[in-house]
Amino acid sequence: MNGPIAQIVALTCHGNAFLAGHKVNAFFPNHSTCTFCDRVNFVVVEKPRSGSFGGPEVASTPDQWFPWLKSTGARGIRLWLTPQNDPHIPDRMSAGFVGGGGTWAMEVLGPKNRSEYWVARWEVWNRNALQRRIWRVTYGRVYAGVTPALKPPNLDGIVARLTQALREIHAFAEQHKCGGFTQCFANALDTLDSKGEHLHGYHKDLAPDGILSDEAIAILHACQSSWVFGGMGSWNDIIFDGDDHREYERVSEQLFQAVNEAIMAGANSSYYQLVPAAPAPLSLTWRGAGGEV
Repeated sequence: MNGPIAQIVALTCHGNAFLAGHKVNAFFPNHSTCTFCDRVNFVVVEKPRSGSFGGPEVASTPDQWFPWLKSTGARGIRLWLTPQNDPHIPDRMSAGFVGGGGTWAMEVLGPKNRSEYWVARWEVWNRNALQRRIWRVTYGRVYAGVTPALKPPNLDGIVARLTQALREIHAFAEQHKCGGFTQCFANALDTLDSKGEHLHGYHKDLAPDGILSDEAIAILHACQSSWVFGGMGSWNDIIFDGDDHREYERVSEQLFQAVNEAIMAGANSSYYQLVPAAPAPLSLTWRGAGGEV
């Protein structure tokens, strides 16, 4: 997974741990997903439909945001992905660019079956910043509405689908001698096949210790290893001929969908493991940033 996705996964897991009363170490600036961030703050967006991301700040760091959420009666966080479905470029191809690949949002579940949705905006403020902290990240609350029903993720099913997608794309990459990409897929398979004994992901701190099951940890590490959907020079930049390219497109899209599903499931298991009580069976259509949920 890329940096913005890794950070929103980590915020989801750490937020759930804090709201459930677990000890959470300081997040900013030393968390691995904040290495290149000069700022990570949180605002209530006043005019979300206008494209503006301005509004009153409620927390200047994640470490202030977690207790602020608790003070509002928040009981947990779930992670959502809304596809962009841009007719000019598939989400898989735009995933290598800031803001591409779909809209990731944290759903903060509050009292009285109400939820708030927070999305991130990453902006380069200084390319020559000290310690390469070139990014300023703002999470904005862009929508509030009725809490939707969502069953706990079936991690066994997630692992099965992700493993199948990885086996097919690994076989393709191996056949076509795709070098480092082949190893990325092999590492992800090794993590899943070893049931998390071999963890190859870069971010080892996506959740506080003891918050995620071994299966969820393995899923998130496999997703890190197999995220190859970047810009120039990435897996997305490869071109084949004829039937080979059609198979490349098939296995690539299959993996992209499986990885995104797995990221959500792994992160959301931090909510269902810590807060087992499900909300009332209500429905929601969200027409916030990025489309509908």
